[in-house]
Amino acid sequence: MKHTSPMKSPAWLATAAALSALAACSSTSDNEPSTASSPTSTGTGAGNTSTASPMTSGPAKTAEANTSGTPITITVGGRTVTATLNDSDVSQDFIETLPVTLPWYRNYNIEFITELAAPMTETGPFYTDVQPGDLVYYNPMDSITVIYEETSSVPTLTKMGEVTSDLAIFRNLPDNVEMRIELG
Repeated sequence: MKHTSPMKSPAWLATAAALSALAACSSTSDNEPSTASSPTSTGTGAGNTSTASPMTSGPAKTAEANTSGTPITITVGGRTVTATLNDSDVSQDFIETLPVTLPWYRNYNIEFITELAAPMTETGPFYTDVQPGDLVYYNPMDSITVIYEETSSVPTLTKMGEVTSDLAIFRNLPDNVEMRIELG
């Protein structure tokens, strides 16, 4: 039986190329190390979580969202946030799982991420114009992200919808929190 060296395997080369491209897209400067652990973060690994103190980025932002789509509510810390999901395949898959309570973690003071148990149908379109208030699916991690601060992006995000409530609630949450998402 002939063994192929893993270094010459086409799958290994494709994986290495994809990881290299992902790392290049997530860094904002030549001095910052990149991370593949976040769909939108641009900081260093040491800043993966933070305290729940508010950021000093100015006045509270309210997402300017498109209100067409499927309305949902996100209940967290005794408060309710409203959002809409678009008609993408990934959003439709997610709607089928509702209602659901998921663990979320703060990432780099810009977003909350939850990892899903199984992948969603992902057909794009991918986008990189990430805005505060966006709900996105990140297919390499099978995760959903609620973005609440300005950030950059990677080219493997699919927009699922938008938060239509004041985004300030996310700044004051604990770093690890459960959020209940329901049709609403």
